[in-house]
Amino acid sequence: MLLEDRITDWIEAYNHNGYLNGSLLIASNNEVIVNRGFGLANREHHVPNTSTTKFRIGSMTKAFTAVAILQLHEKQKLKLHDPIAKYLPAFPNGERITLYHCLTNTSGIPNYTSFPDFWSHTMRLPSSLHQLISSLEEHPLHFEPGSRFEYSNSGYAILTAVIEAVSGMSYADYIQESICHPLGMNHTGCDDGRRVIPNLASGYSFWEEPIHSAYADMSFPLGAYGLFSTTEDLFIWDKALLSSSLLRKELIEQLFTPNLASYACGWMVSEIIGKKCTHHFGDISGFCSDFLRFVDDQATIIFLSNMNITPVSHLSREIAKIMFQENVSLPLLARPIDFYEQAALTGSYFLEKEPRTILGISVKNNELYLTTPKMYGVFYKFKLVPIHHDSSHTIFVTEMINEQLVFSYSKAGELEGIVYTDCYGKKHQLHKTDQLPR
Repeated sequence: MLLEDRITDWIEAYNHNGYLNGSLLIASNNEVIVNRGFGLANREHHVPNTSTTKFRIGSMTKAFTAVAILQLHEKQKLKLHDPIAKYLPAFPNGERITLYHCLTNTSGIPNYTSFPDFWSHTMRLPSSLHQLISSLEEHPLHFEPGSRFEYSNSGYAILTAVIEAVSGMSYADYIQESICHPLGMNHTGCDDGRRVIPNLASGYSFWEEPIHSAYADMSFPLGAYGLFSTTEDLFIWDKALLSSSLLRKELIEQLFTPNLASYACGWMVSEIIGKKCTHHFGDISGFCSDFLRFVDDQATIIFLSNMNITPVSHLSREIAKIMFQENVSLPLLARPIDFYEQAALTGSYFLEKEPRTILGISVKNNELYLTTPKMYGVFYKFKLVPIHHDSSHTIFVTEMINEQLVFSYSKAGELEGIVYTDCYGKKHQLHKTDQLPR
Protein backbone atom coordinates (compact mmCIF):
# COMPACT_ATOMS: atom_id res chain seq x y z
CA MET A 1 0.00 0.00 0.00
CA LEU A 2 1.27 3.47 -0.86
CA LEU A 3 2.35 5.77 1.96
CA GLU A 4 -0.38 8.28 1.11
CA ASP A 5 -3.02 5.54 1.29
CA ARG A 6 -1.80 4.25 4.66
CA ILE A 7 -1.83 7.76 6.11
CA THR A 8 -5.29 8.42 4.64
CA ASP A 9 -6.66 5.24 6.24
CA TRP A 10 -5.18 6.27 9.61
CA ILE A 11 -6.58 9.81 9.35
CA GLU A 12 -10.05 8.67 8.34
CA ALA A 13 -10.25 6.14 11.21
CA TYR A 14 -9.32 8.76 13.80
CA ASN A 15 -11.37 11.51 12.21
CA HIS A 16 -14.50 9.36 12.02
CA ASN A 17 -14.52 9.20 15.82
CA GLY A 18 -13.76 12.90 16.23
CA TYR A 19 -10.28 12.22 17.63
CA LEU A 20 -8.46 14.78 15.46
CA ASN A 21 -8.80 18.45 16.35
CA GLY A 22 -6.56 21.10 14.80
CA SER A 23 -4.38 21.25 11.69
CA LEU A 24 -1.99 18.58 10.47
CA LEU A 25 0.81 18.83 7.92
CA ILE A 26 2.83 15.81 6.83
CA ALA A 27 5.69 16.10 4.36
CA SER A 28 8.00 13.51 2.83
CA ASN A 29 10.99 14.24 0.60
CA ASN A 30 10.12 17.95 0.77
CA GLU A 31 6.66 17.29 -0.68
CA VAL A 32 3.52 17.94 1.37
CA ILE A 33 1.35 14.83 1.38
CA VAL A 34 -1.23 15.94 3.98
CA ASN A 35 -2.24 19.51 4.79
CA ARG A 36 -5.70 19.81 6.30
CA GLY A 37 -7.74 20.90 9.29
CA PHE A 38 -9.98 18.87 11.60
CA GLY A 39 -12.69 19.87 14.03
CA LEU A 40 -13.60 23.44 14.87
CA ALA A 41 -11.44 26.53 15.25
CA ASN A 42 -14.32 28.26 17.01
CA ARG A 43 -17.13 26.21 18.50
CA GLU A 44 -19.38 29.17 19.33
CA HIS A 45 -19.62 30.15 15.67
CA HIS A 46 -18.96 26.71 14.18
CA VAL A 47 -15.86 27.82 12.27
CA PRO A 48 -13.84 24.84 10.99
CA ASN A 49 -10.10 24.38 11.37
CA THR A 50 -8.29 24.56 8.04
CA SER A 51 -4.73 24.34 6.78
CA THR A 52 -4.41 28.11 7.28
CA THR A 53 -5.89 28.38 10.79
CA LYS A 54 -3.57 30.07 13.28
CA PHE A 55 -2.80 28.42 16.62
CA ARG A 56 -0.85 29.44 19.69
CA ILE A 57 2.22 27.19 19.51
CA GLY A 58 3.37 27.37 23.13
CA SER A 59 6.95 26.29 23.74
CA MET A 60 7.70 25.76 20.07
CA THR A 61 8.31 29.53 20.37
CA LYS A 62 11.65 28.74 22.03
CA ALA A 63 13.16 27.71 18.70
CA PHE A 64 12.50 31.20 17.32
CA THR A 65 14.01 32.81 20.41
CA ALA A 66 17.10 30.61 20.05
CA VAL A 67 17.57 31.65 16.41
CA ALA A 68 17.20 35.31 17.40
CA ILE A 69 19.98 34.95 20.00
CA LEU A 70 22.25 33.20 17.50
CA GLN A 71 21.54 35.88 14.88
CA LEU A 72 22.59 38.58 17.35
CA HIS A 73 25.69 36.50 18.13
CA GLU A 74 26.47 36.34 14.40
CA LYS A 75 26.08 40.12 14.16
CA GLN A 76 28.50 40.42 17.12
CA LYS A 77 25.91 42.22 19.24
CA LEU A 78 26.31 39.59 21.94
CA LYS A 79 28.28 36.41 22.59
CA LEU A 80 26.66 33.07 23.24
CA HIS A 81 28.62 32.50 26.44
CA ASP A 82 28.16 36.01 27.81
CA PRO A 83 26.99 36.08 31.45
CA ILE A 84 23.47 37.42 31.76
CA ALA A 85 24.85 39.97 34.24
CA LYS A 86 26.17 41.85 31.22
CA TYR A 87 22.56 42.58 30.21
CA LEU A 88 20.71 42.25 33.53
CA PRO A 89 23.19 43.59 36.11
CA ALA A 90 20.80 43.27 39.05
CA PHE A 91 19.92 39.62 38.49
CA PRO A 92 21.30 37.44 41.34
CA ASN A 93 24.11 35.07 40.29
CA GLY A 94 23.98 36.67 36.86
CA GLU A 95 27.75 36.44 36.51
CA ARG A 96 27.52 32.62 36.79
CA ILE A 97 24.65 32.15 34.33
CA THR A 98 25.31 32.46 30.60
CA LEU A 99 23.02 32.98 27.63
CA TYR A 100 23.90 29.43 26.56
CA HIS A 101 22.74 28.09 29.93
CA CYS A 102 19.38 29.77 29.35
CA LEU A 103 19.15 28.45 25.78
CA THR A 104 19.81 24.86 26.85
CA ASN A 105 17.72 24.88 30.05
CA THR A 106 20.78 24.40 32.25
CA SER A 107 20.69 27.78 34.04
CA GLY A 108 19.40 26.55 37.40
CA ILE A 109 16.84 29.38 37.44
CA PRO A 110 13.53 27.96 38.73
CA ASN A 111 10.77 27.60 36.15
CA TYR A 112 8.14 30.22 36.95
CA THR A 113 5.33 28.15 35.40
CA SER A 114 6.05 25.53 38.09
CA PHE A 115 5.55 27.95 40.99
CA PRO A 116 2.66 26.78 43.23
CA ASP A 117 0.32 29.68 42.45
CA PHE A 118 1.03 29.96 38.72
CA TRP A 119 -1.76 27.80 37.25
CA SER A 120 -4.35 28.85 39.80
CA HIS A 121 -3.60 32.56 39.87
CA THR A 122 -0.53 34.17 38.30
CA MET A 123 -1.02 33.03 34.69
CA ARG A 124 -4.31 34.97 34.55
CA LEU A 125 -2.74 38.29 35.57
CA PRO A 126 -1.07 40.78 33.21
CA SER A 127 2.61 41.37 33.81
CA SER A 128 5.46 43.16 32.09
CA LEU A 129 8.63 41.32 31.14
CA HIS A 130 10.49 43.46 33.71
CA GLN A 131 8.02 42.49 36.45
CA LEU A 132 8.31 38.81 35.55
CA ILE A 133 12.11 38.84 35.68
CA SER A 134 12.07 40.81 38.95
CA SER A 135 9.83 38.12 40.46
CA LEU A 136 12.51 35.51 39.66
CA GLU A 137 15.18 37.35 41.60
CA GLU A 138 13.84 36.24 44.99
CA HIS A 139 14.17 32.53 44.18
CA PRO A 140 17.48 30.71 44.74
CA LEU A 141 19.05 28.67 41.95
CA HIS A 142 18.06 25.02 41.86
CA PHE A 143 21.60 23.95 40.96
CA GLU A 144 24.95 25.25 39.79
CA PRO A 145 24.49 26.70 36.27
CA GLY A 146 25.61 24.27 33.59
CA SER A 147 25.65 21.25 35.89
CA ARG A 148 22.34 19.69 34.87
CA PHE A 149 19.19 20.07 32.75
CA GLU A 150 15.90 21.41 34.10
CA TYR A 151 13.29 22.79 31.75
CA SER A 152 12.72 26.45 32.54
CA ASN A 153 10.56 29.07 30.88
CA SER A 154 12.36 31.55 33.13
CA GLY A 155 15.57 31.27 31.13
CA TYR A 156 13.68 32.08 27.94
CA ALA A 157 12.07 35.12 29.59
CA ILE A 158 15.60 36.35 30.30
CA LEU A 159 16.64 35.68 26.70
CA THR A 160 13.62 37.70 25.56
CA ALA A 161 14.81 40.64 27.64
CA VAL A 162 18.33 40.30 26.21
CA ILE A 163 16.98 40.31 22.63
CA GLU A 164 15.07 43.50 23.35
CA ALA A 165 18.02 45.19 25.08
CA VAL A 166 20.56 44.31 22.38
CA SER A 167 18.38 44.90 19.31
CA GLY A 168 16.60 48.00 20.59
CA MET A 169 13.32 46.44 19.42
CA SER A 170 10.43 44.69 21.08
CA TYR A 171 10.61 40.90 20.92
CA ALA A 172 7.54 40.84 18.65
CA ASP A 173 9.07 43.34 16.21
CA TYR A 174 12.43 41.55 16.17
CA ILE A 175 10.84 38.19 15.31
CA GLN A 176 8.81 39.82 12.54
CA GLU A 177 11.67 41.77 10.98
CA SER A 178 14.49 39.23 11.33
CA ILE A 179 12.71 35.91 10.86
CA CYS A 180 9.10 36.02 9.67
CA HIS A 181 9.23 38.72 6.98
CA PRO A 182 12.47 37.50 5.34
CA LEU A 183 11.05 33.97 5.11
CA GLY A 184 7.57 34.96 4.02
CA MET A 185 6.01 33.60 7.21
CA ASN A 186 3.12 36.02 7.01
CA HIS A 187 0.86 34.16 9.43
CA THR A 188 3.23 33.94 12.39
CA GLY A 189 3.72 36.45 15.17
CA CYS A 190 3.70 37.24 18.88
CA ASP A 191 0.30 37.09 20.55
CA ASP A 192 -0.11 39.73 23.25
CA GLY A 193 -3.70 38.64 23.98
CA ARG A 194 -5.10 42.06 23.14
CA ARG A 195 -4.60 42.49 19.42
CA VAL A 196 -7.25 40.86 17.26
CA ILE A 197 -5.52 38.18 15.18
CA PRO A 198 -7.56 37.17 12.12
CA ASN A 199 -8.13 33.43 11.74
CA LEU A 200 -6.74 32.59 15.22
CA ALA A 201 -8.40 29.50 16.68
CA SER A 202 -9.97 29.54 20.14
CA GLY A 203 -8.48 27.14 22.69
CA TYR A 204 -10.67 24.52 24.40
CA SER A 205 -10.61 21.91 27.11
CA PHE A 206 -13.05 19.11 27.94
CA TRP A 207 -15.44 18.06 30.70
CA GLU A 208 -18.31 15.91 29.42
CA GLU A 209 -18.22 18.21 26.36
CA PRO A 210 -15.87 20.87 24.94
CA ILE A 211 -15.46 23.78 27.38
CA HIS A 212 -13.44 26.98 27.50
CA SER A 213 -9.87 26.48 28.68
CA ALA A 214 -8.49 28.35 31.67
CA TYR A 215 -7.62 31.92 30.76
CA ALA A 216 -3.93 32.73 30.27
CA ASP A 217 -2.82 36.35 30.05
CA MET A 218 -0.54 36.72 27.04
CA SER A 219 1.31 39.86 28.13
CA PHE A 220 4.38 37.98 29.39
CA PRO A 221 4.87 34.56 27.65
CA LEU A 222 6.66 36.25 24.68
CA GLY A 223 9.91 34.40 23.85
CA ALA A 224 9.11 31.46 26.14
CA TYR A 225 5.77 30.40 24.68
CA GLY A 226 4.02 33.42 23.16
CA LEU A 227 3.96 32.92 19.37
CA PHE A 228 1.14 31.86 17.06
CA SER A 229 1.59 30.24 13.66
CA THR A 230 0.12 27.90 11.07
CA THR A 231 1.25 24.50 9.87
CA GLU A 232 2.11 26.03 6.48
CA ASP A 233 4.29 28.75 8.02
CA LEU A 234 6.01 26.20 10.23
CA PHE A 235 6.82 24.12 7.15
CA ILE A 236 8.51 27.23 5.70
CA TRP A 237 10.41 27.45 9.01
CA ASP A 238 11.32 23.77 8.75
CA LYS A 239 12.85 24.26 5.30
CA ALA A 240 14.65 27.48 6.30
CA LEU A 241 16.42 25.61 9.10
CA LEU A 242 17.93 23.30 6.47
CA SER A 243 19.64 26.23 4.76
CA SER A 244 21.83 29.18 5.67
CA SER A 245 19.08 31.74 5.06
CA LEU A 246 18.79 32.61 8.76
CA LEU A 247 22.19 31.67 10.17
CA ARG A 248 25.53 30.54 8.80
CA LYS A 249 26.06 26.79 8.75
CA GLU A 250 28.14 26.46 11.93
CA LEU A 251 25.50 28.33 13.94
CA ILE A 252 22.73 26.12 12.57
CA GLU A 253 24.83 23.20 13.79
CA GLN A 254 25.13 24.91 17.19
CA LEU A 255 21.35 25.35 17.28
CA PHE A 256 20.85 21.59 16.94
CA THR A 257 23.73 20.33 19.06
CA PRO A 258 22.37 18.78 22.29
CA ASN A 259 23.88 19.88 25.57
CA LEU A 260 22.38 17.92 28.47
CA ALA A 261 19.37 15.55 28.40
CA SER A 262 19.13 15.78 24.58
CA TYR A 263 18.16 19.45 24.75
CA ALA A 264 19.88 21.72 22.23
CA CYS A 265 18.85 25.36 21.71
CA GLY A 266 15.06 25.47 21.66
CA TRP A 267 14.91 21.93 20.25
CA MET A 268 15.12 18.39 21.55
CA VAL A 269 17.36 16.06 19.53
CA SER A 270 16.77 12.39 20.21
CA GLU A 271 15.79 9.07 18.65
CA ILE A 272 12.13 8.46 17.86
CA ILE A 273 11.25 4.99 16.58
CA GLY A 274 14.95 4.44 15.94
CA LYS A 275 15.40 7.55 13.81
CA LYS A 276 17.24 10.75 14.69
CA CYS A 277 14.63 13.44 15.22
CA THR A 278 14.68 17.14 16.02
CA HIS A 279 11.47 17.95 17.83
CA HIS A 280 9.56 20.07 20.32
CA PHE A 281 6.20 20.03 22.06
CA GLY A 282 4.14 23.07 23.00
CA ASP A 283 1.05 23.72 25.10
CA ILE A 284 -0.70 26.79 26.40
CA SER A 285 -4.24 27.14 27.77
CA GLY A 286 -6.34 25.12 25.33
CA PHE A 287 -3.66 24.62 22.68
CA CYS A 288 -1.12 21.83 22.24
CA SER A 289 1.32 21.18 19.42
CA ASP A 290 4.06 18.86 18.26
CA PHE A 291 6.73 19.28 15.59
CA LEU A 292 8.84 16.32 14.42
CA ARG A 293 11.71 16.84 11.95
CA PHE A 294 13.41 13.68 10.68
CA VAL A 295 16.02 15.64 8.75
CA ASP A 296 18.12 12.68 7.58
CA ASP A 297 14.99 10.92 6.30
CA GLN A 298 13.36 14.06 4.86
CA ALA A 299 10.15 13.65 6.85
CA THR A 300 8.27 16.36 8.75
CA ILE A 301 5.14 16.14 10.92
CA ILE A 302 3.49 19.29 12.31
CA PHE A 303 0.35 18.93 14.43
CA LEU A 304 -1.27 22.03 15.95
CA SER A 305 -4.41 21.55 18.07
CA ASN A 306 -6.85 23.83 19.85
CA MET A 307 -8.20 21.03 22.07
CA ASN A 308 -5.83 20.59 24.99
CA ILE A 309 -6.53 16.90 25.56
CA THR A 310 -5.57 15.90 22.02
CA PRO A 311 -2.49 13.66 22.51
CA VAL A 312 -0.55 15.33 19.72
CA SER A 313 2.82 13.84 20.71
CA HIS A 314 1.50 10.28 20.58
CA LEU A 315 -0.43 10.87 17.36
CA SER A 316 2.55 12.46 15.62
CA ARG A 317 4.66 9.44 16.56
CA GLU A 318 1.99 7.09 15.22
CA ILE A 319 2.16 8.97 11.94
CA ALA A 320 5.95 8.64 12.00
CA LYS A 321 5.56 4.87 12.37
CA ILE A 322 3.41 4.81 9.25
CA MET A 323 5.96 6.89 7.34
CA PHE A 324 8.72 4.44 8.29
CA GLN A 325 6.70 1.33 7.46
CA GLU A 326 5.91 0.27 11.02
CA ASN A 327 2.56 -1.18 12.08
CA VAL A 328 0.05 0.93 13.96
CA SER A 329 -3.33 0.08 15.44
CA LEU A 330 -6.45 2.00 14.46
CA PRO A 331 -9.21 3.07 16.85
CA LEU A 332 -12.31 0.93 17.10
CA LEU A 333 -15.20 2.43 15.18
CA ALA A 334 -17.48 4.42 17.51
CA ARG A 335 -20.84 2.98 16.45
CA PRO A 336 -23.02 3.05 19.59
CA ILE A 337 -25.24 0.14 20.57
CA ASP A 338 -27.98 -0.09 23.18
CA PHE A 339 -26.70 -0.81 26.69
CA TYR A 340 -28.86 -0.84 29.82
CA GLU A 341 -26.59 -2.06 32.61
CA GLN A 342 -24.77 1.18 33.40
CA ALA A 343 -25.25 1.04 37.16
CA ALA A 344 -23.36 -2.27 37.50
CA LEU A 345 -20.18 -0.66 36.13
CA THR A 346 -20.08 2.56 38.13
CA GLY A 347 -17.56 3.25 40.87
CA SER A 348 -13.93 4.15 41.44
CA TYR A 349 -11.06 2.09 40.04
CA PHE A 350 -7.31 2.13 40.51
CA LEU A 351 -4.62 1.14 38.04
CA GLU A 352 -2.97 -2.13 39.05
CA LYS A 353 0.58 -0.84 38.50
CA GLU A 354 -0.18 2.75 39.55
CA PRO A 355 -2.45 2.35 42.60
CA ARG A 356 -2.46 6.07 43.35
CA THR A 357 -4.13 6.79 40.01
CA ILE A 358 -7.89 6.64 40.54
CA LEU A 359 -10.43 6.64 37.72
CA GLY A 360 -14.16 7.15 38.10
CA ILE A 361 -17.06 5.69 36.14
CA SER A 362 -20.37 7.44 36.67
CA VAL A 363 -23.83 7.76 35.12
CA LYS A 364 -25.47 10.94 33.89
CA ASN A 365 -28.70 10.99 31.87
CA ASN A 366 -28.38 7.22 31.34
CA GLU A 367 -24.92 7.65 29.81
CA LEU A 368 -21.68 6.35 31.31
CA TYR A 369 -18.75 8.72 31.81
CA LEU A 370 -15.09 8.10 32.55
CA THR A 371 -13.22 10.57 34.77
CA THR A 372 -9.47 10.18 34.31
CA PRO A 373 -6.28 12.22 34.83
CA LYS A 374 -4.17 13.34 31.91
CA MET A 375 -1.14 15.64 31.54
CA TYR A 376 -0.12 17.48 34.73
CA GLY A 377 -2.54 15.23 36.66
CA VAL A 378 -5.57 17.27 35.55
CA PHE A 379 -8.85 15.33 35.45
CA TYR A 380 -11.15 15.24 32.43
CA LYS A 381 -14.51 13.56 31.96
CA PHE A 382 -15.39 11.68 28.76
CA LYS A 383 -18.58 9.98 27.64
CA LEU A 384 -18.22 6.22 27.22
CA VAL A 385 -19.76 4.93 24.00
CA PRO A 386 -20.84 1.24 24.12
CA ILE A 387 -19.87 -0.50 20.87
CA HIS A 388 -20.11 -4.21 21.83
CA HIS A 389 -21.91 -6.26 24.47
CA ASP A 390 -22.39 -9.98 24.96
CA SER A 391 -22.26 -12.48 27.83
CA SER A 392 -18.46 -12.48 27.99
CA HIS A 393 -17.50 -8.83 27.62
CA THR A 394 -18.59 -5.23 27.03
CA ILE A 395 -16.49 -2.75 25.07
CA PHE A 396 -16.65 1.02 25.35
CA VAL A 397 -14.71 3.73 23.55
CA THR A 398 -14.47 7.32 24.73
CA GLU A 399 -15.51 10.46 22.96
CA MET A 400 -12.85 13.01 21.88
CA ILE A 401 -9.75 10.82 22.50
CA ASN A 402 -8.96 7.22 21.61
CA GLU A 403 -9.44 5.25 24.81
CA GLN A 404 -11.12 1.91 25.47
CA LEU A 405 -12.62 0.05 28.39
CA VAL A 406 -13.24 -3.70 28.16
CA PHE A 407 -15.28 -5.36 30.92
CA SER A 408 -15.00 -9.16 31.06
CA TYR A 409 -17.52 -11.47 32.74
CA SER A 410 -17.39 -14.98 34.15
CA LYS A 411 -19.75 -17.72 32.96
CA ALA A 412 -21.91 -16.84 35.95
CA GLY A 413 -22.16 -13.29 34.70
CA GLU A 414 -19.92 -11.78 37.37
CA LEU A 415 -17.51 -8.98 36.49
CA GLU A 416 -14.03 -10.54 36.58
CA GLY A 417 -11.71 -8.14 34.77
CA ILE A 418 -11.39 -4.63 33.37
CA VAL A 419 -8.79 -3.52 30.85
CA TYR A 420 -8.36 0.19 30.23
CA THR A 421 -6.39 1.27 27.16
CA ASP A 422 -5.37 4.92 27.42
CA CYS A 423 -4.90 7.39 24.55
CA TYR A 424 -1.19 6.51 24.38
CA GLY A 425 -2.01 2.86 23.63
CA LYS A 426 -0.95 1.64 27.08
CA LYS A 427 -3.09 -1.10 28.65
CA HIS A 428 -3.95 -1.09 32.37
CA GLN A 429 -5.75 -3.57 34.61
CA LEU A 430 -8.35 -1.80 36.74
CA HIS A 431 -9.51 -2.79 40.24
CA LYS A 432 -12.36 -1.36 42.26
CA THR A 433 -11.64 0.91 45.24
CA ASP A 434 -13.53 3.03 47.74
CA GLN A 435 -11.33 6.04 46.99
CA LEU A 436 -12.66 8.87 44.87
CA PRO A 437 -10.82 10.43 41.91
CA ARG A 438 -9.01 13.57 43.12
